[in-house]
Amino acid sequence: MRRGKKNNLSAKKLQAQFDCFVKRSINNILWEYLGAYVRRKTRFPMDSIDDYEELAAPEETPDVEKIEVKLGSSTIYVENESLAAGIERLSENQRRLLECAFVLDMANKAIAELMDLEEKTVRNKRSKIYRALRKYMEEHSDEI
Repeated sequence: MRRGKKNNLSAKKLQAQFDCFVKRSINNILWEYLGAYVRRKTRFPMDSIDDYEELAAPEETPDVEKIEVKLGSSTIYVENESLAAGIERLSENQRRLLECAFVLDMANKAIAELMDLEEKTVRNKRSKIYRALRKYMEEHSDEI
């Protein structure tokens, strides 16, 4: 019994030493970056924001008409008409899977749990959807 307490204490001590080392390392790295930032700012002082107006002003982007597409419960906007048409042709389950993967940025495992599927099935379905969309876009790119 006494030996177990000693091992437990040395494990806690080792953990505390490791935590201290990690915190000190992170602190040193942050101070190093902060120092580099301050040195860089003093080398290139900014007199006025007007001096950098061209950097601050965003470039004008051409107005591109976006197409509204429904993915499950989400609505997305795409620029490519053939992609929008291809998505419209997908089944509701395929759209839900795309929504989980791209809009909600869920991992395959999480999608599998949500949709009550195997993870491998989700991977296969995603690949099948990509191939179908790619094929549809290649076939209909010149029509639109």
